[in-house]
Amino acid sequence: MKLFADLLNDSPAVVSAPAVVKPIATRLGLPPSRQNPWMRRGTTLLAEATTDPAAAIRQAGLNWTVQRVDLRTADTLDPVPEFAAIRRSDTNGILGVVGADYSPFQNDQMFAVFSDLSKVGRDDGGLPFTIETAGCFQAGKVVWALAHLPDLGIRIGDDETQTFLLVSNGHTGNRTLIIAPTTIRVICQNTLKMAEAQIRLNQGRPGLAGGFVLKHTPGIHEAVADAKAAFAATIQSHAATKAAWQHLASKAITNRIEVEFMTAVFGKPGPDETDRAKTIRKNREERLASILASPTAQVRGTKDTLFSLLHAVVEYAEHDRSTRTSESGDADESRLFSATFGSGAELKARAWDAALELAA
Repeated sequence: MKLFADLLNDSPAVVSAPAVVKPIATRLGLPPSRQNPWMRRGTTLLAEATTDPAAAIRQAGLNWTVQRVDLRTADTLDPVPEFAAIRRSDTNGILGVVGADYSPFQNDQMFAVFSDLSKVGRDDGGLPFTIETAGCFQAGKVVWALAHLPDLGIRIGDDETQTFLLVSNGHTGNRTLIIAPTTIRVICQNTLKMAEAQIRLNQGRPGLAGGFVLKHTPGIHEAVADAKAAFAATIQSHAATKAAWQHLASKAITNRIEVEFMTAVFGKPGPDETDRAKTIRKNREERLASILASPTAQVRGTKDTLFSLLHAVVEYAEHDRSTRTSESGDADESRLFSATFGSGAELKARAWDAALELAA
């Protein structure tokens, strides 16, 4: 595997006139300025919608409901009592098939989480927040909103990261209402879940938090208690994440560490690797090399460290990695969905584990 330093060294040291030497960014195909993928896929909320959940759901175009619809067989029209379909009210699109005991959780109930959070004062462990963007995946199968917590930023040198709460809910029967404390790195808009506050496997290395499920019971006292617990868990996760990142930023990378990291994250090619697999691997290595040579990895305070190596993989997963899409699918949405809930999220988790392992 060629490392990013090797690719730089492949360029000729002297170029005879009248040849034109292209800038390094052009030669390596460095990534363009990154845009926030959540804002590309969702609606950026303005004015009162940043603090009023009712205005936010309207402005984001999520003020629709879902309902159960009976299923029948196509040939005889006999009812299928064990299952029901979930239908979106405004488009009549079918979002999924669920069991007999599934009860839909509406979008306005998800946004009510922000009302519960706003009831927790600072003296009770609450934090100020603004709802920045909201949207849905897969025509409404998963609905989400991102709320910024300005008090919980992380800065290492010139490297700045902001903290958010990702609130998501699914309408397909296999996803629950979840709040996941999440970071977004400013320079490249990478999203990474925060660390678990507790120590995992007695190894002293926290894993990435999966988020926590809210019961969101009807009683106001129970709802506010859940909101308090959410803030407490977020603050603990923020402390664990900050400590882990500072540790990673103190560990300089070498060629050996980089090879071991990439092998742990992506695996080692086998002797029977197909031509297609070789092409995929080569393209991935070149893209990662480009990211590591780009401004997003050359930030004062974190450059040439395990922190920058970790976030190069996160950036690749969020902005460059190929993902499967349906015939009418959107590659950008599929990549973000994968990086949040699917194989891309698993890739980022492996990168997190590998970085902490090498930093030990």
